[in-house]
Amino acid sequence: MDQEQYIGKKLTGRYELLRLIGSGGMANVFEAKDLVEDRQVAVKILKEEYLTNDEFVRRFRNESKVISVLSHPNIVKVYDVNFTGAEQYIVMEYIDGITLNQYIRHQGVLRWKDTIHFATQILKALEHAHEHGVIHRDIKSQNIMLLRDGSIKVMDFGIARFAREDIRSMKDKALGSVHYISPEQACGQESDAKSDIYSVGILLYEMLAGEMPFSGDTPEDIAMQHMRSNPTPLEEKNPEVPKGLCEIVEKAMQKDKNLRYRSAKEMLSAIEEFKQNPSIRFEYKYMAEETDPAAYTRSVDIIQNEDVAIDEPEEEIVIKKSPTILILTGIAFACVITAVLVLLGFFYWGRSEKVAEIKMPDLVGMAYDEVKAMDEYKKFNFVIEERALTDDYAAGVIYYQNIQAGITVKENRTVKIKVSDGYKTLEVPDLAGKDIATAEQMLFDMGLDYTVRTQNEENVPVDQVIKTDPPAGTQIEKNTQIVLYVSRGQAQTASKVPAVIGLDQAVAREKLEAAGLVVSITEVDSDKAPGIVVDQSLKANEYIKEGESITLKVSNGSGYYKKVTLAVDFPPDAQSREYKLIVYINGEDKGSATVNPAQSPTWNVTIEGSGLQKVIISLDGVKYAEYEVDFDKGTFTLTQGYYDEIIDRIGSGGSSSSTPSGSESSSEPSSTPTEGPIDAPSAE
Repeated sequence: MDQEQYIGKKLTGRYELLRLIGSGGMANVFEAKDLVEDRQVAVKILKEEYLTNDEFVRRFRNESKVISVLSHPNIVKVYDVNFTGAEQYIVMEYIDGITLNQYIRHQGVLRWKDTIHFATQILKALEHAHEHGVIHRDIKSQNIMLLRDGSIKVMDFGIARFAREDIRSMKDKALGSVHYISPEQACGQESDAKSDIYSVGILLYEMLAGEMPFSGDTPEDIAMQHMRSNPTPLEEKNPEVPKGLCEIVEKAMQKDKNLRYRSAKEMLSAIEEFKQNPSIRFEYKYMAEETDPAAYTRSVDIIQNEDVAIDEPEEEIVIKKSPTILILTGIAFACVITAVLVLLGFFYWGRSEKVAEIKMPDLVGMAYDEVKAMDEYKKFNFVIEERALTDDYAAGVIYYQNIQAGITVKENRTVKIKVSDGYKTLEVPDLAGKDIATAEQMLFDMGLDYTVRTQNEENVPVDQVIKTDPPAGTQIEKNTQIVLYVSRGQAQTASKVPAVIGLDQAVAREKLEAAGLVVSITEVDSDKAPGIVVDQSLKANEYIKEGESITLKVSNGSGYYKKVTLAVDFPPDAQSREYKLIVYINGEDKGSATVNPAQSPTWNVTIEGSGLQKVIISLDGVKYAEYEVDFDKGTFTLTQGYYDEIIDRIGSGGSSSSTPSGSESSSEPSSTPTEGPIDAPSAE
């Protein structure tokens, strides 16, 4: 379905899609209205082309599973999920803001106080996630939302994983955005909480320098720099950044993860120390051989040129020895290895003919029989290392290759692969007699698809499961869809009350009468638009007898937005030129105009709202005046003016005592002007 065709669609009769607000690799995100809770939400819908792709479905469901265990003010909330029918979607908190990436692009280099304000919130979110065993694995400025009040929301846990998951069963270990990817992710090793710390270090560098620490022509180039190169020191990019903060960024970006902060909590502690004393010097120490970028080069060479799988080493017991002895031993060993490699190169590579080099393809997810039949893959020698039942791959599909895709190898290279013998089988649980919510959760936890069908069954209570198809105890593959037969009670109680709160009364009446209900309307005072349903006497989704009565409470519009015309005066000696004025209510742009005070000494602007509101007028981006507007009474009062501070902008050196007039008394100007955007976030 085309994205635009979703607009206006109601998902499960509850979520009305209003507009497309984002599109990613595997899902589209829509702003929507929750018609039951009467609130704005964001709905993330898996793209149609991926509904039959087991891997993308797994990742999509994984995101909802991961976020469901998290509850933190700096992490986007999940309200609802649906994995049945043609649409699979996640309903999330709607964030009215911009991405941190957009803010950085607009601001350029960020102030260090703003940077630590943002970083503190990101680290608190990660601390909470890590404590619950969740590793994000894709921290980047595009996945950080910035609200108007300066608060942060971390989102997009699509490739996150639980730390307890067995890394050997995972594919795509190097997933993550290449500009922020940690060295261990880039070379296919296990990612953990310290990988998220590295990405936060990259993010801090980006905010403070106004650019990424590594760039290149291809993703591979950038990934190799993460493993091999050191970035230009932050103090050279931005000399205004205090040394202590540069040290924090440098430690977070250490290539050896054991030299980074051990946790988000430890990094937060360092930032708190810095905030208390910005002149602090941490003077972290790193041994030269430990920080040598070539360490990861050697790791990459091993992965590229040896048919081995590198596992994360167990924790070792370290016995301290003399540094001099260790260094001398290392040098001697390196010399021996170098001599051996030189001799081998002389006798082997020097006398052999040059073999063509080709890039290793990505075989995971492809049928082995197809791979064998394709000419482009006949330059490899495939060896099946294992055949086994899997959770995610059909019979005959490759689910593992020992050489990472994208690496350059020589022709006729032996590639070890693992091929699926089919899906692992599961036993259909006995769900008869369980309520629908419990049954759905059990199937979701097992990773099974399901659909719900209702039928009249007078001996089974409403919303309880009657039976399943296939029946309980049947052995099935994981991709088998389960049909849940759910009771809707006796035939005469089969009518379900629609949810109509938030709908126009005409639409609501039509839906209710179609369900066999007798509708009556009562108007009430409300801040909703006239004619909108604000309450219903029968609860939504209750089963009722046909012909029952329902009363709708409908807004009469008494509390709906009212209009007030605000008069903004200029000093009599204002310069004759054009100025841009903008009206802000709660930090939101509500209108603007270009005015020449010499031609129009008063700017009359009509604004809309309800109750008592604070209104700010900016002149050429600088705060000019503050008003208190009572929309119910239709009056406004000047509370503060900033004429002395900006007289050079609007006057020619004359008196600055003239102030804009309101419909009520005004106070004397007494505050200093605000620099930058009126609603720009700043660090505390």
